[in-house]
Amino acid sequence: MIVYFRTDASSYIGSGHVMRCITLAEELNNLGVSVVFITLNCQGNLNQYIRNKGFKISPISTTIPDNFKETNNSKNTGIWSNEQLNKDAEETIRLLNKEKPNWLVIDHYSIDITWENRLRPYVEKIMVIDDLANRQHSCDLLLDQNYTHNRNRYSHLLNPSVTKLLGPQYALLRKEFTVDQSEFEKNKLIENIFIFFGGSDPGNLTGITLKALTYCKINYSNIDVVIGSSNCHKKEVTSLVEKLHKATLYEQVDNISDLMRKADISLGAGGTSTWERMVIGLPSIVVTIADNQVPSIKDLDKDNYLIWIGNANRVSKSIICNALSDAIQNYDDLKEMSQKGKKLVSRLGSRTVAKILSTGPDKDTLFVRESVYSDYLLYWYWVNDPAVRNNSFKQQDIALKDHQVWFENCLDNPNTILLVIESNLSAIGQVRFDYFDSYYTIDYSISRQFRGFGLGRVVLSRAIDYLKKYGSFTLIGDIKESNLASCKVFEQVGFTEIFCKSIKNVRRYKLQYSMNKFTKGKMGKIR
Repeated sequence: MIVYFRTDASSYIGSGHVMRCITLAEELNNLGVSVVFITLNCQGNLNQYIRNKGFKISPISTTIPDNFKETNNSKNTGIWSNEQLNKDAEETIRLLNKEKPNWLVIDHYSIDITWENRLRPYVEKIMVIDDLANRQHSCDLLLDQNYTHNRNRYSHLLNPSVTKLLGPQYALLRKEFTVDQSEFEKNKLIENIFIFFGGSDPGNLTGITLKALTYCKINYSNIDVVIGSSNCHKKEVTSLVEKLHKATLYEQVDNISDLMRKADISLGAGGTSTWERMVIGLPSIVVTIADNQVPSIKDLDKDNYLIWIGNANRVSKSIICNALSDAIQNYDDLKEMSQKGKKLVSRLGSRTVAKILSTGPDKDTLFVRESVYSDYLLYWYWVNDPAVRNNSFKQQDIALKDHQVWFENCLDNPNTILLVIESNLSAIGQVRFDYFDSYYTIDYSISRQFRGFGLGRVVLSRAIDYLKKYGSFTLIGDIKESNLASCKVFEQVGFTEIFCKSIKNVRRYKLQYSMNKFTKGKMGKIR
């Protein structure tokens, strides 16, 4: 399996996109997956850091404007023009070097459905990592690890066949955060403070917080301050740390979890580090540094998972000082935050996502349900998938209006059974049985993101088991000779190939089921 990542880091963008992609890439690498990064050569990039992690980089040679600044405003879609999107897509296609990866993972606020549609023919599947919910995507899997009360915010941006991984149970946390943390100790003084506002911290919230601590009259034993290598305020931060009592500055550390674990309270930004703090039980005072962070952090604050003190452009030394003083005096609230945070965020989110990409859903979670009218759009996207059309006897695309009429007729027809196969992630495919005088015909398809995982046999087996409740039956399946994968699946399920002279280039399969004397008459009758 080969997975490509398209993501960037810079002094303006920050390091968050690349860091969470590296986390996922490491888990994929552990599963034997080959990984390649495609990145722009921006000022403040992390290309060498990616190489040091052992991953191959294919840098994009296309230049970008000197004033390039990726927007993370939930009301905008990025500042890239169509020309820039097309140039970036062309360069990405070139760097794939005719190697069609199993997955292309995109973590980029300036990339949308236009770019993704350009890449569709050159990759098998597309995964998007997003948290803005402000633009359409052409993808098969979407990950948004944010906490939000609005669970439907992508409904108008994605087609219904897309699998959505939503919430902190899928947070892409580094390996160092997968080890459980001991309980917040009772009657413990809040003495150790941890400060980290992201790798680049363009607004210098680190400096503002350090100035606030010189202004605050609080007791503490230790302050640990972390900045990234792309922090352009390093000189000022270093000077402020030197002036504080028992404060230590760390740059681009690999053991940040160790510093967090020894802390009693944290001051930081509302990005990925939010989940890192919560998963180890570190209560935090949070400043949002981008518009996309606000909805999630606001909801977390409302539900008492953290303390939000506002956006970066409105936070002052006095606000920080007052928030820290109040938090220290309310130990029980901090203890509750610690316990709730650890329950909300999964320590194994990165591993879970990597397994989904490499092996698909857990086969034991698959179950069958009968289709309902609201499934018509889902079926329409499935039936118009290029691979499905290619394996069909009629290969032209099906218009939505025609499909809707057909779907309603199927639901109303007592001799047609439409089944949806669900997993713990989402619907993964459909099976249709059409009854004639003495037998059923069978048709099935699997959603693109779940192909290649050996699910065909399980899908058919579950559906056939469901059909058994209607009594004895004979199943007939016609498959194009070129569709070798489906032929193999039918044989694995127990179908026997029979001679078919009525249709050329078709292989016909048959399966019979007879109820035994102990079950006959107890399961109902054929529809």
